[in-house]
Amino acid sequence: MYLLPQPKYLNINEGQFIIKPSTLLLLDATCDFDDLKAIKLLQDEIKQATSFNLSISKGYHATDSASSIQFVKKVGFNKEAYELTITSEAITISASTGAGMFYGVQTLRQIIRQNGAFVPALTICDEPHFANRGFYHDLTRGKVATLDTLKELVDRAAFYKLNQIQLYIEHSFAFAGLSEIWVDKDPITAEEILLLDAYCKERHVELVPSLSTFGHFYEILKSKSFNHLCEIDTTDKKDYSFVDRMAHHTLNTLEEGSFLLVEKMLNEFIPLFSSDQFNICCDETFDLGKGRSKAKADEVGAGRLYVDFLNKIVACVKQHNKKVMFWGDVILHHPELLNEIPEDVICLTWDYSSTCSDHAVKTIAETGREQYVCPGVGGWSMLMNLMWNAFENIRRMVEFGRDHGAIGVLNTDWGDYGHINLLGSSMPGMIHGANLSWNPQTEETDFTTTYQAISRLEYGDTTETLVGLLHQLSGRQGCSWSDVVRWKELQHNQHDEVEVLSNLNVERILTGYETALQVEKELLALSGTMRHNNFDLQEFLISAKAIQLVDNFVLTLIQDKVGTKEAVPTMSKLELAAALEVYFTQFAAIWRTRNKESELYRIREVITYMCAYLRDSVA
Repeated sequence: MYLLPQPKYLNINEGQFIIKPSTLLLLDATCDFDDLKAIKLLQDEIKQATSFNLSISKGYHATDSASSIQFVKKVGFNKEAYELTITSEAITISASTGAGMFYGVQTLRQIIRQNGAFVPALTICDEPHFANRGFYHDLTRGKVATLDTLKELVDRAAFYKLNQIQLYIEHSFAFAGLSEIWVDKDPITAEEILLLDAYCKERHVELVPSLSTFGHFYEILKSKSFNHLCEIDTTDKKDYSFVDRMAHHTLNTLEEGSFLLVEKMLNEFIPLFSSDQFNICCDETFDLGKGRSKAKADEVGAGRLYVDFLNKIVACVKQHNKKVMFWGDVILHHPELLNEIPEDVICLTWDYSSTCSDHAVKTIAETGREQYVCPGVGGWSMLMNLMWNAFENIRRMVEFGRDHGAIGVLNTDWGDYGHINLLGSSMPGMIHGANLSWNPQTEETDFTTTYQAISRLEYGDTTETLVGLLHQLSGRQGCSWSDVVRWKELQHNQHDEVEVLSNLNVERILTGYETALQVEKELLALSGTMRHNNFDLQEFLISAKAIQLVDNFVLTLIQDKVGTKEAVPTMSKLELAAALEVYFTQFAAIWRTRNKESELYRIREVITYMCAYLRDSVA
């Protein structure tokens, strides 16, 4: 039997409890409506597993009732702690709070999901290691999820006992007076945020606001209204660029209008959230001190410009009685200035490498400052998330957080280069992060057992092979979506174009193609066995197809531009162009199922550019 997160204490006993149509879901008299919502989730789970629609009731002496599933409020448990006891006579979940009761219900749901009506006798005493366990989802790099998709994400996160969600926003909120920025982005609205916040609270999830306030202002700063606030003068750059969007467009801190813009955005955004926290981001300010503020940076240092502007943003947010978070990458380059940031500001310490060290986490810990450790699910710019790399990165970062006293884990899911990576591919990494942030047992490094557990619990895959197949598919990718994007944007510079292609390993690309073909077949074979979240399987299949086609396209480029004889595509150029066009129509349908139209057109532009190249080179 699998449980994710793994409980702190678990003892399997003799016997079993048999759920019958007459079994009662019985709340004790001190339970409230919050508990009732959790019990309704359990009622639905039991109905799906057994077809029994159990009745719910409430009474003073729940523990006296036999053949019932009982929910008992007791003093003495920590905030999110619970106890689950299963005997042949009854199932009892005890907790002091609604959160503890909710998490006990999630554990019981997982047990029933695997065992049906015959529930093994056991005792579980459980509570989390990290008080803050979050998932960070990109809503800005091209894809804006629908409200229904965001609710689905909350449900899936809460099932694995995550208690925070953050959504990354740059320009993709419908700010008043900034329609020039979001008119073609299908932004999230104030109403959607309010409804999502309420939905989160019912599932003991805190929707923590996150807004870019310093770097990553590409869409805003390339506009006619705000281009003058950009650190680098980009008036001559008219064409959209994925590369520039990731690497440039930082606010000029010396321009008075820069802070006024940020202040306006904050004052509109902050009131929409019930959370008492706010993530101001302030990461990757790559251009700071290199353009319009260079003279001042040469005088006082770029670090000084960063800290002074950061502190103005912090002060603005604190006026709203919010606890401030910020990404720690920039300040770690200026450790001598770290103590100038208010001590109560939380540092989000991130590193997404599978070989990351604890240097950054240790550096922040030595200052006595509170921090979250922030790994990633490894999907950005990839056609399939890099499963092992992400799992190992998460394992290491959680271990560092545990060893250096971090107060939370925030597992990140980015969408660089247009957000071609799909939500389903990020779910195994999200679940792995939830598992370890609750119970940081970090000894497993091949992750076979965790892959099996996720396959069974999340997808109802009785073969327990699904996530292992995704591991194979992801680990053999010889090139990425960003390789194609960079080729497209560098075609004006033949030397850079050839350099990008020459650095790719032809043998690895060929192996990746063969693996994608095989995994596609094995995924299709699983399609009739999965009981849960079948739409994810469609995303996995379209990712396998994309890897096959992109591999063929890159092999064609290497053959054309570099002349490598071993780079032999399996499709002709005209066949490949047609296949890419069919793929895009399928991809677009999947995109539109979970997301607004948003910036799907940018993915189309790259695909049509690829197809035009293929047809032109034949002519």
